Amino acid sequence: MRSRNSMNAIHFLEDEVGNRFELPQDIHAHCVHYFEGLLSGDQSQSSFVQDDITSLLDFSCSTSQRSQLDSCFSTEEIKEAFLSLPKNKTCGPDGFTPEFFNSCWTVVGGEVTAAIKEFFSSGKLLKQWNATNLVLIPKITNASRTTDFRPISCLNTMYKVISKLLAKKLKSVLPSVISHSQSAFLSGRMLSENVLLATEIVQGYNSANVSPRGMLKVDLRKAFDSVRWDFVLAVLKGLNMPDKFIGWISECLTTPCFSVSVNGVEGGFFKSSRGLKQGDPISTYLFVLVMEVFSKLLHSRFASGYISYHPRTHELNISHLMFADDVMIFFDGMSSSLHGIYETLDDFAGWSGLHMNREKTELFTAGTSHIESTAIANYGFPVGSFPIRYLGLPLTCRKLRISEYAPIVEKISKQFTTWSVRTLSFAGRLQLISSVIMGSVNFWCSTFILPKGCIKQIESLCSRFLWSGSIQLSRKAKVAWHTVCLPKSEGGLGLRRLSEWNQTLNLRLIRLLFSTSGSLWVAWHRYHNTSLANFWTQNENAGQSWTWRALLKLRPLAEKFLRCTIGNGKTASFWGDIWTPFGPLLNYLGINGPRDLRINILAKVSDVCDGVSWSVANPRSDRSMALCAYLTTIYLPLSQAVEDHYDWVIDGKSFEGFPTATTWDTLRPRATEKSWASQVWFKGATPRNAFTMWIATLNRLPVRTRLVSWGMQISPMCVLCSSHPESRDHLLLTCDFSSMIWEEVFRRLSPNRSLFLHWTELLSWTGDSSVPSPPILRKLVAHAAINLIWKQRNNLLHNAISISPSAIFKELDRHIINTINARRRQRNFESLMSHWLR
Repeated sequence: MRSRNSMNAIHFLEDEVGNRFELPQDIHAHCVHYFEGLLSGDQSQSSFVQDDITSLLDFSCSTSQRSQLDSCFSTEEIKEAFLSLPKNKTCGPDGFTPEFFNSCWTVVGGEVTAAIKEFFSSGKLLKQWNATNLVLIPKITNASRTTDFRPISCLNTMYKVISKLLAKKLKSVLPSVISHSQSAFLSGRMLSENVLLATEIVQGYNSANVSPRGMLKVDLRKAFDSVRWDFVLAVLKGLNMPDKFIGWISECLTTPCFSVSVNGVEGGFFKSSRGLKQGDPISTYLFVLVMEVFSKLLHSRFASGYISYHPRTHELNISHLMFADDVMIFFDGMSSSLHGIYETLDDFAGWSGLHMNREKTELFTAGTSHIESTAIANYGFPVGSFPIRYLGLPLTCRKLRISEYAPIVEKISKQFTTWSVRTLSFAGRLQLISSVIMGSVNFWCSTFILPKGCIKQIESLCSRFLWSGSIQLSRKAKVAWHTVCLPKSEGGLGLRRLSEWNQTLNLRLIRLLFSTSGSLWVAWHRYHNTSLANFWTQNENAGQSWTWRALLKLRPLAEKFLRCTIGNGKTASFWGDIWTPFGPLLNYLGINGPRDLRINILAKVSDVCDGVSWSVANPRSDRSMALCAYLTTIYLPLSQAVEDHYDWVIDGKSFEGFPTATTWDTLRPRATEKSWASQVWFKGATPRNAFTMWIATLNRLPVRTRLVSWGMQISPMCVLCSSHPESRDHLLLTCDFSSMIWEEVFRRLSPNRSLFLHWTELLSWTGDSSVPSPPILRKLVAHAAINLIWKQRNNLLHNAISISPSAIFKELDRHIINTINARRRQRNFESLMSHWLR
């Protein structure tokens, strides 16, 4: 936290003419002046006409949708909204966090519920509720200008709940309104689809002999902060939303007052006249609606011929892709079309207040003539070149090189380097790898099949950090990475091997191809890749994109899961899809199957029947005879029947969507389940102690007998007693030093118990139901004892620090008491203190 605060601290700022501000009061005054001008400057007269917006959107809320939007909220819905807020987020100017309201709900719940209901009844918001504190988050390293910071709004909890309730209503309508050119903030639309579709469209930009084409990557200047309020409300009105609901939104939009926080100090207090608050739950959905107007405006200009389509996109009406304010517009590479795009952007800016940032907008062209290139250059757009970064991933017109995966490796290396300066336990490092690193990799893994070299490099960094605490050091791993990546029940740590996880996430794309999704990426591949060649039977060729060829390589895995239920038979491939118990029929009957049965290899199931019977040639083999026999047992596909339906089936269970975790669990390498797993990993275990116990149970601790077996020239005798060779069982169980600690443990938990001689006896004791003390207490004590003995052994060996067994037991006693106290409200821990202190 200290490191982050230091990194984000503003030590000086410069204005646009180079004046430098270093004193805290000058920095603060400069920030307040800038953001007051940004959010509350004079606006030109609006240029939109309400009827134009209404006709463009071409959607009107139904009676049921209008009723749902202006209905009041119940007490339970308001309480649920409070409880769903993250408890550790920064509070607004009033200082009351969501955690305060949740913990004191029995006291304040009735009053705050009544106050929020009053807002929805009167339509008027208390001025104090919409007071907002702007916190400045740097967008780049070494940020030195106010434009380098993103103003995030810290909202009062009362206002945030109101906004969250309104956002929930608005979100339910959006899927009916928003076209598939947009993929931001909408459930079921994947960010990776935008990257993959853009990759398909720009294929060939590096070739000399291509038809003219162009792409404009548009950057909108201060998008959230510049939106006109009257335009937002006009969009809601254009969708025929009820006046009451629009009034609620208007009250939230138009009543905020802002202060600015710089280095933790608040200052300034001003009203705004435009913009959507970043951090406000409803802002993202309102912005998506605003951008939908631009999307519809672009579509209308393309449809009228004012702008011409990019090659291979006209048939699918693909003119642009959007993710929030990130816009890509594809056109035919002609200056006339670029002029149309420019005018469309200008018209939209006059309506919405969202202006293009010409300096950051990039133009890409290929195949244009010299005359057209000259005409295009007159518009003054910076000329871009591939590869570029798009939504955080590389976008290129050819297959990615291994070097172009460097950003993800560099990002992970940077995170590990930052963490290396901290003293983290093994368990702490494991948690960081499991949550942060895997989270960073997921987007890449869900979009591309990563090269083996990239995966090996990432896993090597993870292994080095786990075992050494730093990627600069290279200590020998105590446990092989493939074992670490097994589930805990099978002897691992529950991490995931990237290769299987990468395949799983890409199988989701194949599942999407066989869904009823309206995705543009699906439409593209159905039109260009599967309309003339079946997905399951087509061959890879150089004319296909590299991302498509990567998916084709996953077909053997997808065949294990994807099953087709025949309806009208018009979608299912007779030879490729799995719609019979024999699997893909082309595999079952072989390459000669289509010729023997006289059925075209591209035939759909409906093509093989005439409505009365199956049109199949006489069988010539036992397998074709079995197929014909099966066909007589099923219903014929009928034209009036429902469409064919695809399911993802695992172990006989059908999944409508894509079960990521279950699919991965099916694909991952497996090992035998370990009987001791529940003795090492259990709810309530201390992670640090459990980690040491896991390594000890695998017998991977670097005790002296193991080091000697590796060829190290050291004494094999025990560090603690110097009387016997130092094996795991001796050091941790039978050594005189350790025995004294275990004797104290037995006095508390098993008075008649003799000392352990082997590790299996320790594991058996922790789970023995005949022992009167609770098993969870025995596990906690065993873990703590093992960890403390191992810690003392290392302290004596490396630091010459000697602590007596009685002192070690006192430390163990204090640890157990603290652990029980911390979890005393959990059912399994309620009675543990009495058992331990008796």
